[in-house]
Amino acid sequence: MIPDDPEELHILAGEYVLGVTGPEAAREIENALAGNDALARAVAFWQERLHPLSDLAAPAEPPAALWQKIESGLAGSAPARPRPWNSIVVWRWSTAAASAVAAGLALYIALAPPAAAPSYVAVLHAPQQADAAFVATGGRNGLLLRAVARESPPGDRGFELWAIPAGAKPQSLGIIPPDGRVELGRLPLPLKDGMTLAISIEPKTGSPTGQPTGPVVFVGTLVAAD
Repeated sequence: MIPDDPEELHILAGEYVLGVTGPEAAREIENALAGNDALARAVAFWQERLHPLSDLAAPAEPPAALWQKIESGLAGSAPARPRPWNSIVVWRWSTAAASAVAAGLALYIALAPPAAAPSYVAVLHAPQQADAAFVATGGRNGLLLRAVARESPPGDRGFELWAIPAGAKPQSLGIIPPDGRVELGRLPLPLKDGMTLAISIEPKTGSPTGQPTGPVVFVGTLVAAD
């Protein structure tokens, strides 16, 4: 069950991003993302906060002979051995390892520079509807937009993202690719609390006029993340 308490919701979102929730809980969170703006914002916050951790892990290739060894073991008829995950020693080690990871993560979050966390979050949804379609996070380092629902434009058209400052004309932030992810390091204007983000349907190459020409299908407002 998704908690209503903001602090518990934030913790749950962090656990989900870390991948330490069980499969049933993970599925429940994924199913709730599209209709729960608070949960979508919390997940987006932790994804941005923890994303740099992925750079700390060096890629590793399994040994070439590993699969042959696995096949040989499966083909044999050796008597069953106690499963390692039934060993209390393994469980104690796993618990200790998980605690160490949690402690390291807490230290990383405490020492991470402020720029690692987004300054603003926006949940974009269809007008007159509450279900989230896209989540945007941004700050001094740019803007990241991600789809949280399966939305696609007509086959011969595309989605274009716009930033709309108060009292000013929309400025294009580019066409949204089919995977629904846009990552911008440089923006044509600074992000501000209360700024509107909108998505319109345009030609696949973008609006020919520099302004929205098709219907606006999703809209949201940037709010401070702290």
